[in-house]
Amino acid sequence: MKKFLFILLLFILSCSKEEAQIITFEKISDNGNIYSFDDIKNIGFKKNKEYDVKDLPNADSAYFGFIKNELGEPNDYEIRFYDTHNDTLKHGIKYADNIIGDIGCISKDCALWEEGIKDRIRMSDLGTLHPKYMIYIVFDNFILFCPGYEEKEAKDNCSYIIKKLKN
Repeated sequence: MKKFLFILLLFILSCSKEEAQIITFEKISDNGNIYSFDDIKNIGFKKNKEYDVKDLPNADSAYFGFIKNELGEPNDYEIRFYDTHNDTLKHGIKYADNIIGDIGCISKDCALWEEGIKDRIRMSDLGTLHPKYMIYIVFDNFILFCPGYEEKEAKDNCSYIIKKLKN
């Protein structure tokens, strides 16, 4: 009986600590802020590429790079900036939906915007190509594409970035 109570207590304590670290956010949120690449850079984002956005309607800029997670492991992200939150919604969502999830487009045949298409691919163990980003979030005036093998992992990865921006 003592063992059972001890194990139960450990389980409760471990669960409560985990919940305290979770940051919840909406897929689309407008806090009235306007972010720039410098804001992302200041939280540790390392730019690998700046994309040419001439064929991405109303986008100001777009970047591919990485940021190290809490364990010090790098995760790749794509970030697209717009002038306003409304521009992000009006002009960016269609293009964002095109590249996410298990059926996200990773070839020129279906891509609405071809720039950076190779950066949106992850390879599985057997060399099979898959979309790198499972979800995206619209946070004020930018779209952040979240990497992961499944949606929960992708949400956790983006949660880490949003938490750093809010602090």
